[in-house]
Amino acid sequence: MKALVAISVSREWVETEFLKQMGSWVVPGGWQIRFGWFSQFTAAERHNVAAYEAYYNYDKLLFMDTDQIYPPDYMSMMLQHDEPVVTALNVTRYHPYEFTVYEMDGEDDYQGIPFPRYNPITPPVDKKIFTCDLTGTGSMMLDVKVLDKIKHPYFKDVFDNEGCMRILPDDFYFCWQLYKAGIKITVDQNIIVKHITKISASPYNIFDLRKAWDKVNSGWGITKDGKKA
Repeated sequence: MKALVAISVSREWVETEFLKQMGSWVVPGGWQIRFGWFSQFTAAERHNVAAYEAYYNYDKLLFMDTDQIYPPDYMSMMLQHDEPVVTALNVTRYHPYEFTVYEMDGEDDYQGIPFPRYNPITPPVDKKIFTCDLTGTGSMMLDVKVLDKIKHPYFKDVFDNEGCMRILPDDFYFCWQLYKAGIKITVDQNIIVKHITKISASPYNIFDLRKAWDKVNSGWGITKDGKKA
């Protein structure tokens, strides 16, 4: 079995914390793993190039972002799954640090352009594996056969008629296509991924971070440069 690990480079630099962790990653037995660095101009381009490469040459596609920290056994744990689409548990990089798993709440439109409505999900406390409808690609894995069930392009940013405002990011567009094809996303809470920011934002400390944010904006604290957050 072969897997492509698509590392998305979205900036002109790669975070040092990401590079430091690479030597600790465990490559699972029975798998041929290839790491690909994708630095096309937009996220949609990066994700589509990776998807097309994986479709013709690999069994699984694992996405990774250079602004995230992954556990050493990330690949081993992800590749144990046989569901069509799987994600680890993560939170947003910025306030309000919500979990990056969402459920559909119908559809809406802007300037006649349809887009999905969605709400964040609070992970259940009584089970480690659950499902969601939308998530980001930062810790997503695909069985490449799932690509047969959706249309090209797999990833696409949806803009308004003037092309100035993005209505829907490319990864949510991809998940929306999966949703319309009847495909749920499996979430594994046993796999915790963290965003790299000025602080470490993870499922373990989001409540403390929210409290700190509220303190700053209530007048009890200031940001580092003396300005209110």
